[in-house]
Amino acid sequence: MKVKYPLKMVVSDQSKGHLKATTSLVSLNDSSKNIQQELNYLEKDYSILIKAIREIMDISSQQKKVDPRLYWLIGDNIIRFLERINDIGFYIIQQNKTFARDIQISESSVEKIIAFRRRFEKLSMIDPEISWANYRENKVTIPDENSNS
Repeated sequence: MKVKYPLKMVVSDQSKGHLKATTSLVSLNDSSKNIQQELNYLEKDYSILIKAIREIMDISSQQKKVDPRLYWLIGDNIIRFLERINDIGFYIIQQNKTFARDIQISESSVEKIIAFRRRFEKLSMIDPEISWANYRENKVTIPDENSNS
């Protein structure tokens, strides 16, 4: 069983756009891990994630009707990031609060975006004609892939 260590993402005031990450003392004392290298990787990965999400949010804000596929992409980016840090034995403390702070949306919006992405496993399952509000409020049923409609 892989041991997971808590990771708190803290935006550094001094290093514009960078974050500081912390982990447990147990992890720091593990000589088989290069914690500094892993934290550097996480910092870069997290920075890329936030930049990508902000770009998607900018595209969304320029449209008259929000395409729910954009929110699926945001959720997919978040879930894939969480899978990557899980693979190296970390997790984010208060993850939705952290994402909300750095993406500059509400924590409940982050929760809904992640839940939406988890409900709809494939982008092709999303109908751009259905409003984001309906997806967000869980008012859309998951299409049956076996139907020939």
